[in-house]
Amino acid sequence: MTLKRLAISRFRNISTIDLALQPGSNLFCGANGSGKTSLLEAVHMLASGRSFRSRQHQAVIQHNMEKLTVFAQTDAGLALGVEKSRNGKSRARINQEAVDSSSQLASCLPLQIINSDSFAALDGGPGVRRQLLDWVVFHVEHSFAHCWKNYQIALRQRNALLRRGKITPDLLQVWEAALAETGEQVHQFRLRVFSYLKTHFLSFLKDLSVQPYASIDVSYRSGWKKDICFIEALNESREGDCAQGHTRVGAHRADLRFTVSSQDAALMLSRGQQKMVVCALRMAMAQCVMELCNTGGAGENKVGNKPVFLVDDLPSELDLYNQCQFAHWISRCSDQVLVTGIDAKVTLVPWMELSEPWSQPKMFHVEHGQIHIQTK
Repeated sequence: MTLKRLAISRFRNISTIDLALQPGSNLFCGANGSGKTSLLEAVHMLASGRSFRSRQHQAVIQHNMEKLTVFAQTDAGLALGVEKSRNGKSRARINQEAVDSSSQLASCLPLQIINSDSFAALDGGPGVRRQLLDWVVFHVEHSFAHCWKNYQIALRQRNALLRRGKITPDLLQVWEAALAETGEQVHQFRLRVFSYLKTHFLSFLKDLSVQPYASIDVSYRSGWKKDICFIEALNESREGDCAQGHTRVGAHRADLRFTVSSQDAALMLSRGQQKMVVCALRMAMAQCVMELCNTGGAGENKVGNKPVFLVDDLPSELDLYNQCQFAHWISRCSDQVLVTGIDAKVTLVPWMELSEPWSQPKMFHVEHGQIHIQTK
């Protein structure tokens, strides 16, 4: 999967741009505040329906403008478009056909992003890590999205009953049965995909032969005691759940745990080491989508494409050796990357030793929201 054309209008400080992108590496360089991150943010909105920096899309619409638009054409012949209005209305289209779900956009444009927020995979809450695992599951298990939606419906209904205080057992059991059935299905989807994800993740870390990478491990936690099934966990937890007014066990409490010699990885690793671990995880996620979709290994084929990578300020926290290692990884796991950096010469270096098209990046200069092709 690659983006051939990208058009952005009235997005933060970007008034209007229309760019031709190439397979392989596309580098966007310029001073802080020039609009580099905004460009990546716009692509992320195209693939997910939302910004990665703000939950309120009004915040990203250019000042004194009523709406923003992002449009792209892919090498697969897809035309994707998103429009966000200041009055709260949104529209999304795939090949001129209206879509009503952001998951439809995500299915068409699998996307991975590495930025300052990516460290949350190690030092953030369980929800962040759960979303990372579910991104892979969504792209390789065709019924996951529907199952997860039904689980959340049952969860909301059970929680509503718990908050009422006086509960009739029959009514509670109806939603507990639905919650247990869908929760076990979600767990099995995740467990199956996690085995592939862990294998690839540890394989990428082997490329970093020095310690502490050889001592890193990752484990999956279902959200309830591992020696009992989910319905038993719900039964055991019911009294406490009634007291607390919410469901304390289940697939919505699942997590990934990263460790170094059995200790919390976030506490044991330097900032640069954490970034390389996050990069290895993101590569493993991309590898799983590429292999499992193409082979049907974990579920029915949905995408079968290598994700597009967005990388904001690659040189930050990484020395040249690790930047080169990252470039080598991404050339294996993706057909296209959009990378930002401040210094064009520094940002260019990691790609020069790779084979084409990666060794011939397309260079763009970004200044005051304007983006122009730059000669090397």
